[in-house]
Amino acid sequence: MQVVIHKNGLLLYLAVLASAVVFASFFGGPAAYAWLYAVLLLVPLSAVYISLNHLTLNIFQEIEVHRVVKGEDHRFRAVIENAGPLPIHRMKLHLYDERCRIYEIREGQEISLNSWEKKELVSGISCSFAGSYDVGLEKVSFTDPFSIFTVYHKIPYNFRAAVNPPVTDIASASLDLENLMNSTGRRSNFLREDTAGSDMRPYQRGDSLRTVNWKVSARLGEPVVRVPDRREIRTVTILMLSAAHSDREQDLGMIRRRDYFLDFIVSAAWHFAERGLPVRLIYPGGRICEVTLDSYRSFMDFYTIAADGIFYSSHEEYRKLRQMAAERKGGVNDDGTWILIMEEPEAGEDFFCICE
Repeated sequence: MQVVIHKNGLLLYLAVLASAVVFASFFGGPAAYAWLYAVLLLVPLSAVYISLNHLTLNIFQEIEVHRVVKGEDHRFRAVIENAGPLPIHRMKLHLYDERCRIYEIREGQEISLNSWEKKELVSGISCSFAGSYDVGLEKVSFTDPFSIFTVYHKIPYNFRAAVNPPVTDIASASLDLENLMNSTGRRSNFLREDTAGSDMRPYQRGDSLRTVNWKVSARLGEPVVRVPDRREIRTVTILMLSAAHSDREQDLGMIRRRDYFLDFIVSAAWHFAERGLPVRLIYPGGRICEVTLDSYRSFMDFYTIAADGIFYSSHEEYRKLRQMAAERKGGVNDDGTWILIMEEPEAGEDFFCICE
């Protein structure tokens, strides 16, 4: 709860209160003191009335789908209900307008509700950042009838959206390195060498006659062809060192940093997946998780958890992952190329580095 005093309204109230005291002092009588007591009780009664309004206020809000993509438009719905006998007059709605765009609901829009009345607001919404954070209505405010003070209350029910980043090529320029593609190591599941290898299979219509192994075909009595070996590529590991934030930390700076981090790691994963090049991912999913992407399907499995599935269950997991990153930067990279992506690099550190 936050209370804001309006200077002009307060000065006017004090002037009226002073005149009521003077009037009661000089003239007395029931009328003078009734006026004085009415002015004195104005502020506490207004505070009690606003408190009762807040206690009987119910707000439910949702987006048509729980998981959305940054920048896409969806349908937002808010149901506002007065569950008490006292009417609510000119309550103002306040939005998370720095995080999302809500088209049909204005910041500071006033709404009044009669006793036990319910209203539904529907609007388009577009989330501005990737990640998991509260969107929609942030708080409501009540002002007393004489504009002496305004009370801001967090709404009773927040809606947290899981916003996936769009798949872009922002990491491609950093990852398009010749030695990541052509050095020996792990074999691709999809890419093949240009020349035929030693593996055999029966001849199929459309196979080139140059691939037919005539000696083996003569021995077996049926044509067989030589199959190209799977292309050898270097083992590539992407270590994703996200920041250690609690769910309550949702300042705009943190949301912006997480947005860029998610954009980059998804782009990096897609850079390899679309080429059929296997890449190992190490990231915090509560504990330290390790997966290998080598196809569109495995990429989508990772993509669906990127928005809200990257977190630490304890500070110990964060410490272990940071220690792993420090070792790789220190030269412990016997098992291939390591790519480090850090959400919050320390002073002097780069957001992205390749360790070989």
